[in-house]
Amino acid sequence: MKKIISVCMVIILALSIIPNGTIYGENYAGLNLQSLEGECNFINLIVFARFSDEDEFVDNEYSGNSVRKITDNSYNNADYNVSDYYKTASNGKLHMNSVYLFDKGGSIQLSHPRGYYAEYSDENPEGYMDNGEKSQRMYELKTDWSEAINRAISADNVITNYDGTKKYNFSELDKNNDGAIDAITIIYKNTTQSISVGWSSPLWNYKDYADYVKINADGKTITSKNYVQLTNSYDYLYKDNRENVILPMAVATHEMGHILGFKDLYNSSNSSPVYYMSAMAKHTSPVPQFISVKEREAKGWLTSDNVKTIYQNGQYTLKEAATRGDSQIVGYKLNLKGTNKTLYLEYRNFGTGGNKYDCQSKELYKADGTKLKGLTIGSGLVCYLVDKDTKFPNNMGCVAGKWNYETLGGTYATKSDAPLKLNQSLEITEDMYVEVTNITDNQLTFKIEGDFENQQTETKEISDREKYDGRDDGIVTPVKDQGDTNLCWAYSSIAAAESSILKSGIDPIVTKDTLSLNPVAAAYRVFKRESDPLGNTDGDWQSVNYLMQSGDPLKIARLYSMWWAPVSGNVVTANPYDNPSYRFENAIYMPENKSNPEEYIRSIKKAIAKYGAVTFQYNNARETLYYNPKNEQGSTISPHACTIIGWDDNIPSDKFVPNGATQKGGWLVKNSYKSLEYFWLSYDNTSSCSYAFSFAPKDKYDFNYYYDGSMDDFPLRKDKSVANVFKAKKSDNLKDEYIKAVNVAIGGENVTAKVEIYKNVDYPYGGQDNVPVSGGYLANTTTAYFENSGYVTIELNQPVKIEKDQWFSAIVSVSNEKGDAKIMTSYKNGREMSYINNGSGWTQLKNYVGRIKVYTKLENKLENPATEAPTTEAPTTAVTTTSEMATEEPTTTEVTTTLEPITEKQTEALVTVEPTTEILTTENTTWETTVENQTTDETTSENATEKEPTTTLGQVVTKEKEPTTNEKATTRVAGVNKKSLKRIKILKVKKLKNRKVRITFKKISKAKIYQIQYSTDRKFKKNVRTKRTGKNTYLLRQLRVRKRYYVRVRAISGITKGRWSKTKKLKA
Repeated sequence: MKKIISVCMVIILALSIIPNGTIYGENYAGLNLQSLEGECNFINLIVFARFSDEDEFVDNEYSGNSVRKITDNSYNNADYNVSDYYKTASNGKLHMNSVYLFDKGGSIQLSHPRGYYAEYSDENPEGYMDNGEKSQRMYELKTDWSEAINRAISADNVITNYDGTKKYNFSELDKNNDGAIDAITIIYKNTTQSISVGWSSPLWNYKDYADYVKINADGKTITSKNYVQLTNSYDYLYKDNRENVILPMAVATHEMGHILGFKDLYNSSNSSPVYYMSAMAKHTSPVPQFISVKEREAKGWLTSDNVKTIYQNGQYTLKEAATRGDSQIVGYKLNLKGTNKTLYLEYRNFGTGGNKYDCQSKELYKADGTKLKGLTIGSGLVCYLVDKDTKFPNNMGCVAGKWNYETLGGTYATKSDAPLKLNQSLEITEDMYVEVTNITDNQLTFKIEGDFENQQTETKEISDREKYDGRDDGIVTPVKDQGDTNLCWAYSSIAAAESSILKSGIDPIVTKDTLSLNPVAAAYRVFKRESDPLGNTDGDWQSVNYLMQSGDPLKIARLYSMWWAPVSGNVVTANPYDNPSYRFENAIYMPENKSNPEEYIRSIKKAIAKYGAVTFQYNNARETLYYNPKNEQGSTISPHACTIIGWDDNIPSDKFVPNGATQKGGWLVKNSYKSLEYFWLSYDNTSSCSYAFSFAPKDKYDFNYYYDGSMDDFPLRKDKSVANVFKAKKSDNLKDEYIKAVNVAIGGENVTAKVEIYKNVDYPYGGQDNVPVSGGYLANTTTAYFENSGYVTIELNQPVKIEKDQWFSAIVSVSNEKGDAKIMTSYKNGREMSYINNGSGWTQLKNYVGRIKVYTKLENKLENPATEAPTTEAPTTAVTTTSEMATEEPTTTEVTTTLEPITEKQTEALVTVEPTTEILTTENTTWETTVENQTTDETTSENATEKEPTTTLGQVVTKEKEPTTNEKATTRVAGVNKKSLKRIKILKVKKLKNRKVRITFKKISKAKIYQIQYSTDRKFKKNVRTKRTGKNTYLLRQLRVRKRYYVRVRAISGITKGRWSKTKKLKA
């Protein structure tokens, strides 16, 4: 009974102190207030607070600086500060500024003494007696300072800079206009009182939620939301290289990370499988190390341009973790086959060449001028494992062996030796390993080999089917009628492009009913082009009556590579450079192969499974539903181009006319006449001009450097290498220009293509030898492999910045086992800029140019760009590290209590009786200290033999071999931003005749399309088929009789994908 009465009293007391909802700040409108200067998109409101038994402290001086100045240095001004940390970690996206609220120029005063919020003892008789009182007083503390803030605002105090010389509008506190103050930091002064502060004490450092501060700002109400509280000690201070005195900022940075959404990467037993690889794990003191790649990606600070997905074995290059720029690759990731884990990789440089926060040789000094000694942490490739579908990693509820996020490798619990150095390798699983092959100051190359979980599984599953129809997958647009024109070749190529775009999902907004590219506009540009926007193709265009001109899919492939198509809309003369629909990447050619027609059939099926459709041409003499033109006789035969969208291996051979076929089966063909929209073409038919296409979003590239603007037929060069030399043209005072990819026309099968970018080469007509490389240096080498020939795009493993008016060269070398790999060239009027090298040096290619194109993108200039090092100067020795470690200052986790009403869905763990936080020490023991010892001095030595609980992954092997600087590197672009829409409910599953089942599901208001998956595997790991529809019903066809299937649905809006519905079982 006593316990029940006690709880009731707590609830009554809590309700009695809840603020009454009054809005403060309504009288400040007449003051001369201003907006914050400079770029800022996030405001942290700092409020100093003192307890009822304490004196004012904000103007107390330490090391010649006041508390307010030291605080402002630590948050805004010093070389190392909280705002700069997050600007660096966010890739320049987060611009934080800290402002202040003073009460008559000083701190706010609370209504209770400090001891009231501490544990009871003989020296502190007013402290709390049990966990119930502790939780209640934690709640009282935040209402105490909230009410003090409201009183200060009602007394006409306004927000200012640290010394009160500038006054700001309260509206500055809500930069994203969501009605909430972006962040509040409550700062208490340390004390010499003899009170005990445990890690779950109300006085500990933590992040929490409070909505009791309400301010009238320009006619709207903004409310407090997320806050952190810190107790600062001024006994241990530091100076940067400009003599700015700062506090140890690691705890402040960690807690601010919680406000931004980051979670703790240690658990309640004080174990951390990430340790020094993230400031949200065990941070270094007094300046924390960097945030890891996965966390930055989760926040949106890194995009799919910065973190690439690996799909196959190869060599990959990434930049040091803090390298700025929208196109800089600083991470890779891949799903590990047969697990629920995703592997992330990044290059962490803790030496002098790394970012200022990872660097352990900082220009940082103790208050007495002694330079601070950093930790000994190895630099190299860091490998992380995270549970699939995790957004913000969180280890708080985990135990050893079942971590949500962990750093692989290393022998020390601190993970200080986990980064892989030169020639070291790491076994990720039994079937996969990575090895570091090259390191420069700001760039690392690694190779990875193993078994990948990738899209090839879906491609093989579709291509192995006996029957396939692209219309069932929602990737076939309505038939367009070419009328009485001769433009079947343009109509078929545009139809293939539309199916490719729908198949790839690069534009999630469009569907088969809304995507419509213009085939006449494509034909127009084949025969009526102009010079390209960079002026490199003057004289290559022609002008004829395009409507009656014959052509073939190859002409469109060339046009696509020049970016003159495709375009949307009905305006035939629309300039695709002014308003592009998509950017071309690949035109894959499937050879006729008369000697092995079965191989031709397999290649077409694979291309349809991967790209959605294939454009081709055949000899036509009639319109009929089942056709075999091989048996036609007479003079009425003429070439006709169409689009293959599927196949059926079991069409009887005698069904084809005229006179049957030599084999059963045929292609499902999309026509360009309404009179016969679709028909079947016998497998007897082969084509000498079969192409599949792929595209990228229009904003992936901005400019296309090329000289081959001619449509003339071109010879094939069997020379070992071909180079084009270009003059950079597009950077300016605001934008830098980066080479992102190279497109090249190649011939042959199973071709390895190596791209080399040379920067700052000499003027090509200066009379020098070896023009493509003369005077310049090698800035990038990327290698890719292609099964088929065609116009292929090779995305560089790292973008290369080019300066305006400087010359650069793109060199492409090709090879294959047959020795017939080729680079295609085109006739060129005017001054030639192409060169060939057959092994004996570079010579000019007369009257022709290489079909080599360079795709570039403009990006905002970097404030502190990393220096680009030539790849030929890569060091060949590894950095040596020792086993000596150091500890970090204690920090905490966030705390949320449930005594007060919860007004929004909490993202942190809720604690009903005793909030639990964590002490960050190097021992797994309970820790208490007096407040005056809460902040430590400098880092100290740690037992180097400390081990993390056993893990089955991450054995490091060092190979005794020299690195190579020009290894092959293969990259792919992928990545989907997964957010949640409302979850769909499947309403009805109805069996129909002929092995069909109709599913009906609930509509979602914001959904643009719906994605349906069905499989014979209840876990959707294999035999998965994916469909798309804009309606809330879908018909599943060709199901196996009496076979059990599982189906699920999700909503998609733009790039946002909802959760999958609950799985439903069905049988045909």
